[in-house]
Amino acid sequence: MKKLFVVLGLLVLVPAMALAQGSYYVDYYSNNYDHGYDQAIRIINVGTLGTPLTSPVGDICANVYVFDANQELLACCAARLTPNELASAAVNRDLTSNTVTTVVPGSGVIKVVLAQPPGPSCTPTTIGATPDAGLGVVFGTHLQKEGNNLWVTETQKQPSTLSSQEQGFLQLACSFALYIGSGQGTCRIHNAGDATPPPA
Repeated sequence: MKKLFVVLGLLVLVPAMALAQGSYYVDYYSNNYDHGYDQAIRIINVGTLGTPLTSPVGDICANVYVFDANQELLACCAARLTPNELASAAVNRDLTSNTVTTVVPGSGVIKVVLAQPPGPSCTPTTIGATPDAGLGVVFGTHLQKEGNNLWVTETQKQPSTLSSQEQGFLQLACSFALYIGSGQGTCRIHNAGDATPPPA
């Protein structure tokens, strides 16, 4: 009977531990070559914490981490989004054109961590508050290729659980990439305050 209580206790504890962790979005990119087309991610602050009238209350940080297919972090960046604001980034032009290795990968993984700002500015090396995928929504377009045929698909990302270990790794790997990159290893996210137009 005592073992049964222990098992039941663990079953109750595991979901509670999962809830205590953060949540984030994970996407992929593929066929990332210069063939006249690009893929994009789009991030929207859904206004969970405020409205455009309450900003900076309600602002969030969108922290983006770009990996190649070998799990190596290549670039990272962050942008501050006011409630209801849209931010965009093209994979080839903005996320993989300035990698720490100077190599543009053909495929890989993009991780988007949304959190309340840790201070007056957003930085991918310091996520700050517990990440919460519910602060926004993320869409991604993908280039699919079969033979000589190339076409674009778009999906809305589903939240994934972000462990404290992975959160720490993302911040540390980003710090290391920016430190050794000497200007390399930074990506770009375009929003309303950016003079550069977002990807089409």
